[in-house]
Parts: sequence; C-alpha cells; structure tokens
Amino acid sequence: MNRSLLSLALLIAAPLVHAQSGTTQFVSDDIAVVLREAPRNDAGSLGNLRSGQKVTVLESLGPDSFARVRTADGREGWMTARYLSAQPAAKDRVTQMKADLDAAQSQIKSLQDQLKAAQVQLDQARPAFELAQDNTRLKAELAAREQAGAALQQQFDQERARRATMLTGAGLLSGGVVLGLLLPWLLRSRRRRRYGDF
Repeated sequence: MNRSLLSLALLIAAPLVHAQSGTTQFVSDDIAVVLREAPRNDAGSLGNLRSGQKVTVLESLGPDSFARVRTADGREGWMTARYLSAQPAAKDRVTQMKADLDAAQSQIKSLQDQLKAAQVQLDQARPAFELAQDNTRLKAELAAREQAGAALQQQFDQERARRATMLTGAGLLSGGVVLGLLLPWLLRSRRRRRYGDF
C-alpha cells in the first residue's frame, strides 16, 4: 500500500515538476543567517541576521568557518563567516543606486528647467542685444562720419586761408598796379603844377 501511495504521489508531482522546469527564476539574495551561541552548527540560536544587516567582527576562525560578531543592538554570537562581506548587500546597493539615479534625474530636470528659463531670458533679451549691436554700429558710423567731417572742415579751412592769401596778394598786386599807374600820373601832375606856378 505504501508503494501504491508513493507511485501515486510521483505521478501527481511529475506534471508539476515538468510544468515548472521551463520557467525562468532567480535565486533570492534575501537570506537569513543564524546567530549561534558557539562556533558550531548545532549550537543554540540567538536569532537571525538578515542580509544587509551591519555587524562588527570580533573574532574569525577563517573564511570557511565561523566568526564571532556583535550586532547593532549589542548581541554577540557566532555566524558562518562566508556570509560576511565588506560591501553592503546587493539589494541595499541597488536601493542606493536607485536613490542616486533619482537624484541625478531630478538634477537633470532642474538643469533642463534652468536651461529653458535661460533660453526664454535670452529670447527676451535678444532684441535689446540686437539694438545694442545696432547702437554700437551706428556709433562707429557716426564717429567715422565725424572724422570725415573734421577732415573736410580742415580742408575747407586750409582752402579758405589759401584763398584769403590769394585775395590779399591779388589786392596788393592790384593796388601796386594801380599805384604804379597813378603814381607817375600824380608825379607828372605835381610837376606840372610846380612848374606851372613859375
């Protein structure tokens, strides 16, 4: 009868095992380690330590043996040393990485918002910037024209001085010619009067 029951149980369990053999699963890293009173597997239990829990190693009998540890709540006991790691548990590292990623994404969003705000300010300031550029260009053109006007004024002043000199020279020359023509006539008429008086 026991054989019949065993055969029946195998027949019932076989499809279940076969049905689940093709599914993909992962080994959980969420483990619990027994904290023991002595460095033996049959020693009394002081409780369980969960993966990621911090402990202080007080003594170690080697990586393949036991280590005496103190928990954060002050309990002391022995645990299997191969479950100790210098790094936090993978789930805690993933949690920290997710927090870092969330902070980085938040910072990226903040920077994108700041960039958009700066773009809006730039778009608003662009007309004033273009006016400032036009103003600078117009000032340069005005300075160039003022310089050209000053050069023309200097040429005009020089030409006027030259003409004034020419007019003065022409006036002196004309006066000299007139004087040269009148002087002999005056001298003659004076002589005539002088001689005519005698």
